[in-house]
Amino acid sequence: MSGAPGSFGRTSLHVGAGSRVECFTYKDKTPILDISAGSASVAICIAGNGTDDAALTFARALVRQAEQFAAEVERLHAEQAKSGDSKAADSAAA
Repeated sequence: MSGAPGSFGRTSLHVGAGSRVECFTYKDKTPILDISAGSASVAICIAGNGTDDAALTFARALVRQAEQFAAEVERLHAEQAKSGDSKAADSAAA
């Protein structure tokens, strides 16, 4: 095992009403992406305090996957709205 710092951990958040996503930026440090659901939260940040090609690649992949996530939620929401199930789905998510 390497002594160099790297990625670690795993968590799962089931988000609903009141959940939030915030990006904190700093003049001389890398940003922190904070996702909160109820009293639980997860912060995503770059290991160390600098950026390299790997950090940039990760940040861009994060954007692409978040866009895919949003598109899928939008698709499902539209389908539920068409079938009149949006209220049932909102109750189940709460």
